[in-house]
Formats: sequence, structure tokens, C-alpha cells
Amino acid sequence: MDFSKILKYTKDLKALYVEDDKSLLEDTSEILEDYFVRLDTAVNGQEAIAKYIKYYEENNTYYDLILTDINMPIMSGDIFIDRVQELNEEQTIIVMSAHNEPDKLIKLIQKGISNFILKPVKPIQLIDTLYKACKAIVAHKNLIIHNNILDGINYSLDLEIKNLTTEITAIKRLSVEMIINLIESYDDDTGSHVKRIESYTKLLLENLPNQNSIALLTESIPFASLLHDTGKFLIPKEILNKPSKLTEEEFEVMKTHTEIGGRILEKANDTFKQEFKKDGYFKIASDIAFYHHEKWNGTGYPKGLRGKEIPIAARIVSIADVYDALRSKRVYKDGFSHEKSVDIILSERGKSFDPDIIDVFITHNVDFNNIFLANQEL
Repeated sequence: MDFSKILKYTKDLKALYVEDDKSLLEDTSEILEDYFVRLDTAVNGQEAIAKYIKYYEENNTYYDLILTDINMPIMSGDIFIDRVQELNEEQTIIVMSAHNEPDKLIKLIQKGISNFILKPVKPIQLIDTLYKACKAIVAHKNLIIHNNILDGINYSLDLEIKNLTTEITAIKRLSVEMIINLIESYDDDTGSHVKRIESYTKLLLENLPNQNSIALLTESIPFASLLHDTGKFLIPKEILNKPSKLTEEEFEVMKTHTEIGGRILEKANDTFKQEFKKDGYFKIASDIAFYHHEKWNGTGYPKGLRGKEIPIAARIVSIADVYDALRSKRVYKDGFSHEKSVDIILSERGKSFDPDIIDVFITHNVDFNNIFLANQEL
């Protein structure tokens, strides 16, 4: 990525970097110092929280960005993050952690952390994460500036609100994509799978009959579908990426990703609901994660739901998910042709899949093929 493109968003920001590995701290600091107008460092959470408070006392504002390790002596990164969020719940934080800490990472996601870098740190991943996080920070700063201006100026109000809404939506999507990137880095076969699922889902929704009954969902379901495999992050890698058929015991473990992901997203929705007194897109995402492996005839998992007991969002995503899985090459199989994939899905009409949605799939199956071919290396 072009240095100037990133510097556009980082050059006026102040950051605090916390890492107990002094060698990594020095090496990474050399990179970070080129981007930020000020970079302070600490070797544990206790030192970091002291610097965080002192910075505020001297500047009457908080650091724009924190990058922190999790496993550290004296005060760990997750406790440090708790202390920071008590002082400033809007603080942007990038967590730098290892693959062997999934439980801690899931808890951090539930606390609102959406920016992660997995160790060993790769410069390209560091830069990409910095770009997305700092772009969001600058967008938020601009939002505050615009809101202050709008307090005293009423002209062009509609245009300003439209632009700011678009920007906020983009920030929300960036946050979700950071979570997806975390999952993709764990599941080597995921690739651009989730992006294609979103496109397939949107295509099915746009062509379903009785559009009025699902009009409010046509935007939410494709976006929520991006998180359908959230639970895979807690499936052991030796099962997730096994280059041969899973044993019965291993398959039972694999199946738990639906309930794990559903619960994570359900909890996120509960937090949203407490704040805003209504469900957010996390409710739809939770339904999809829980039930996208249910089958129309009741033989799926995890609950054995049948027919219209299965939420409409999960019924739609299940077809998109199976089509993409059939087409995609995996460590344990080659991808099937479009024609064979269509035949397999059609044979499951009324068994695995909602007949009405299958009819839409068949009518527009060529578009499915075009999406797959156009988006194999997003």
C-alpha cells in the first residue's frame, strides 16, 4: 500500500504502543514512528495506564490510538483495556495477539474491539490494519467537526446528514471486516468466501416473491451474512483445516461452530438492545450463524428446525453457503463445476432447502456462476 495513502490518515494522530517483548517493541516502533506525529511506548499494562492518564492530564485529550499486546507481566493487556474503557469508552484499540488466545480474543470482540493483528506480526498486516483503524478515527473526528458546524448552520443539512450516514455505515462495515479478517487468518480456506456469500444472498433477496414482507431485511441480511462462520474461530485448526474426511467425533466438534457463533452474536445484540431498546443487525447475524446448517426437512443442526421454523435469513444463506462450498477448492477436495453444483442443490429442493428459494436460485443460477468467477481472489 502506498505510504502517502496511509500517512493521510495517521500523520496527525498520537499513539501508545504496549508490548513486553522489547525486541518486538523496538522493531515495530521503528515502523510506527514513520506514521504518527507522536508515539509513546510501554512494556506492560501498569506502565501504559500511567502514561495514558498522564497524557490526558497534560493534553486534555486521550491518545487517538492504542496498540497493545495481551499476555504481559504485572498487568495484562485485557486488564489494561478494561481500565482504558472505564476512562474512555470510545478509545480505538488494536490488539496484537497470538493464535493460541481465541477465548481472550472473543471476549475482546464482545467488548467492542474490532481491530486485531495476529502474531508473528507481518508488516503488510500491520499496515493494512493501521490504515483501516486510522481511517475510521479520522472519519469519526470529521463527524464530530461536522456535528459542531451543524449546530450553528442549518443550510445543506440534508446533504451533510447523508454524507455522514454513509461514512458511519462504512466505518461499521470496516469493523465487521476486521472481525472477518481475523476469522480468515485462522481458517486458511475461507478466503473471499464470505464476500461471495454476501453477493449471492443479495441476489436471492432481490428476486424473492412477496418482497413487501421482507423489505426491511433486504439490506440487513446480506451484511449480516458476512458473520455466518464467526464460531469457526473456536474450532481447533487441526479439525478446521484437516486435509481428509472428518471422523464422527471431529464432525460433532465442527458442528458446534453454529451455536458458538450464534451465542457470540446474540450477546452482542443484547448489548445493542440494552442501549437502543431494539434489535440491531447482530440479531439477524445471530439467526444466520445459529441456523444456516438447518434443513427444510428437519434433519439439520443444531436444533433440528424444519420448514419455516428456520428464520428466512438462515434459509437464504444456507443455499448461498452450500453453493460456494461446492464450487470452492479445499485442502480435502477440488471444486465442482457450476453445472454439477446446481444439480446437487436442485436435488435437495424440499429436503435441505426451501423450495421457493431454490426456484429463485435456479432462475438466476447463471448469475451465481458469474459472482463466483468474478470474485475468486478478492
